[in-house]
Amino acid sequence: MKISLAAAFTLIPLSAQAFSLSNNKHSVQEVSSTSSIDDKVSRRNALKVLIVPAVVATTASFSKPAFADVTNKVASQSSLRYIKRSIKEFEKLDFFASQNDYSQIKQGIRAPGLSEIRKNAQVLIKAGEDGEEAENLQKAYDTFIKDVEALDGAASLGFRGRKGVELYPSYQKAIKSLQDFQIVAAKSVEIPLKVESSSE
Repeated sequence: MKISLAAAFTLIPLSAQAFSLSNNKHSVQEVSSTSSIDDKVSRRNALKVLIVPAVVATTASFSKPAFADVTNKVASQSSLRYIKRSIKEFEKLDFFASQNDYSQIKQGIRAPGLSEIRKNAQVLIKAGEDGEEAENLQKAYDTFIKDVEALDGAASLGFRGRKGVELYPSYQKAIKSLQDFQIVAAKSVEIPLKVESSSE
């Protein structure tokens, strides 16, 4: 079948139009696909922005320790045992105090069994700072430090030649205040951590 030249030329624009429509369709599909991907990415990012703070807030809303240092709370048992042993070591100085042996008293309160009382007492104080006995514990510690420093001061005076320096009264006060501190510390260790529950 013969097709005239004029008819052929009329078909060309139709083919071009069809090609253009086909390309436009693909372009629309690509744009639609790209928009869909962008929407998914945007939604995913939005969910991350919303979910992460929500998870953090939810986690924070659960029960949490108020002020106590948890590490010190665990270590407090060991520190309490050290304080108890220190009392026994202190009792060994009774004879030297009664004899006004200034040198032995000065050496004794610096011996390994007593030299770390401050360090272990601080662990107990930090562990119990949120408890009901916190104030009493600090007061008991301050009293012991004052008394043991008074004993050390008296021993130093006697060691340097001061006459009439009696050690036993100072020794008795120091060991009693250490015993009092140990009693309060034991109560403090038994008290569980206070817990704050956030209702917000």
